[in-house]
Amino acid sequence: MKKFFYLLLMTVLTLGFVACSDNEPATEEPPTEEPGSNGEDVDSGNGGEPGAADDPVTGNTLIVYYSFTNNVHTIVSDLQTQIDADVLRVEPAEEGIDYAANNYAVGSALISAIRNNPDDAPSYPDIRTTADNLDEYDIIIVAAPLWWSNMAAPMQTFLFRYGDRMAGKHIGLVVSSASSGISGVAADAERLIPEGNFMEPSLWIRSSQTAACHFMLADWLEDINYVSPAAN
Repeated sequence: MKKFFYLLLMTVLTLGFVACSDNEPATEEPPTEEPGSNGEDVDSGNGGEPGAADDPVTGNTLIVYYSFTNNVHTIVSDLQTQIDADVLRVEPAEEGIDYAANNYAVGSALISAIRNNPDDAPSYPDIRTTADNLDEYDIIIVAAPLWWSNMAAPMQTFLFRYGDRMAGKHIGLVVSSASSGISGVAADAERLIPEGNFMEPSLWIRSSQTAACHFMLADWLEDINYVSPAAN
């Protein structure tokens, strides 16, 4: 009888635990550089395994990035200390845009416009950044924040305009978000750079990890077998 009671108690506790896990609410967070959406996502990028590349990846490198709250700027500044690379910051055509205004209505509207018509140029916000020398680079590292599960709109504009010129190049992806996984951002990058040779895995740095990103970047460079030309 006592054994039956213990079995019954364990069954009730197990069912209760499962029920609590399944009832975890999904929440939508602000579309800033520290956003997430739909709760925690354990996906770390485009599905690649660390060390997927067999041969070292080296060559002239460009880091192109967009940063709203300066988390990505901090990450890129650290990355510059570890590799020899040129840097290009994407800037919106209109200065001083507050994407967080009115409960993030501006940023959300930009992402919605792109989602609705991803193949139409007018769907993308204007930027003043240009890149006429992409032929000089063998490797392009794209660094951007996550907005509403997607790549930040200004960076999407840049890649919409120049992604075709990155065909055949090695592409690295670094993403900042508060909690959500970056699979949506990786999908945007692959859509906008259809012929890119993506280095796997992509690097996901949560906003809470920004200050300690140095070793994460170093480990990522090793995972993708990146060798800076300066090291040669």
